[in-house]
Amino acid sequence: MNAEIITVGTELLLGQIVDTNFAYIAKRLAEAGINLYFKTSVGDNEKRMSEILKLALSRSDAVIITGGLGPTVDDVTRAALVKTLNLKLVLNEHVLKNIQSFFDSRKIKMSQNNVSQALVPNGATVIENKNGTAPGLLIPYNGKYVIIMPGVPREMKPMMTETVVPFLKAHFKTEGIIKSRVLKTFGLGESRVDEMIGDLFRSSTNPTIALLASHSEVKVRLTARAKDDAEAEVLISELETKIRERLDDNIFGVNDETMEKNVGMLMTMQNLTLATAESCTGGLIADRITDVAGASKYFMRGVISYSNQSKIDTLDVKKITLDMYGAVSKQVAEEMAEGVRKVAGTDIGLGITGIAGPTGGTEQKPVGLVYIALSTDKETISRECRFSGERVLIKERAAQTALDMLRRHLLKI
Repeated sequence: MNAEIITVGTELLLGQIVDTNFAYIAKRLAEAGINLYFKTSVGDNEKRMSEILKLALSRSDAVIITGGLGPTVDDVTRAALVKTLNLKLVLNEHVLKNIQSFFDSRKIKMSQNNVSQALVPNGATVIENKNGTAPGLLIPYNGKYVIIMPGVPREMKPMMTETVVPFLKAHFKTEGIIKSRVLKTFGLGESRVDEMIGDLFRSSTNPTIALLASHSEVKVRLTARAKDDAEAEVLISELETKIRERLDDNIFGVNDETMEKNVGMLMTMQNLTLATAESCTGGLIADRITDVAGASKYFMRGVISYSNQSKIDTLDVKKITLDMYGAVSKQVAEEMAEGVRKVAGTDIGLGITGIAGPTGGTEQKPVGLVYIALSTDKETISRECRFSGERVLIKERAAQTALDMLRRHLLKI
């Protein structure tokens, strides 16, 4: 079967928000073995919405629409739908009761505008919204289906996984499944990864291999088409083994695993504790570490020592070191790591200092220069890094590199 996605909202066309709904829906469809050939974003305009819907129905078996179901005048999806398909809106008392209960549970008075969200096209099946007011809709049309869901991701996602995907699989013949696995690497550029696994990339047709580069990692996506999950798992695992033999410890995670989650697992397994001292990253490393549930088992303290005086007062960095080498130096990073480890009484201390820009750089110490140090009771090591890009990007790259330095230390590589 062929599916098509339409995301509705002028804010999408203005670039004010990122269309994450499309990515989520597309991934769920692929996992179910449902082909997706077209995706369109359209503004809050009834005429253009109607035109796109007609086109989609002419070439696809199922049209999935998100957005435009709110109670305000610019929410045009429902109006465009009934006009295009020649349907009528009928007040659904069950939906109205659910909307009223939603507001009552929050002790908020329901607006009369919200009653419009209980108007359901004749012949439609309602998808209950457990997290909001606008229900989803399953609408049959000439042997095809139009499926409408709210644009709010937390409302759309459970509808998609719990109702829409099972419905499509039950009503249309799917061609097996499509399964993907993403191997996340750090420390290698896209071209270097291609050099290392390029022959596999070009020779493997099922699974296929794709490289996805971002500012702090290169992802290797393996995608297999198979009759079932077990067959897909065998296909992917065989190729993954070959790739791991080549990329080795540059792979730090799979699918949604993050660097900080990997580090947290290693810290927990080795029963070690950590403290961080940050200057140029402004607490970003600590923030990422504490994004992992259970981080309190190993993360004891995070210090942001932005000024020279705070480095002296909080971390016992020597004034003579700052005077001789400057705040952005190998020596200061090492004293920061040693200082925070001793103050916090932890097994490991991480220190980082640098110039995130856009100002503050010199010919000797340009914007993007960062020093990262790691201290234990046995040794203190450090490295110099040079990053490019805007301030936020430099901070993100520096934080990722610091976490990777910690990961490699824990793996003894």
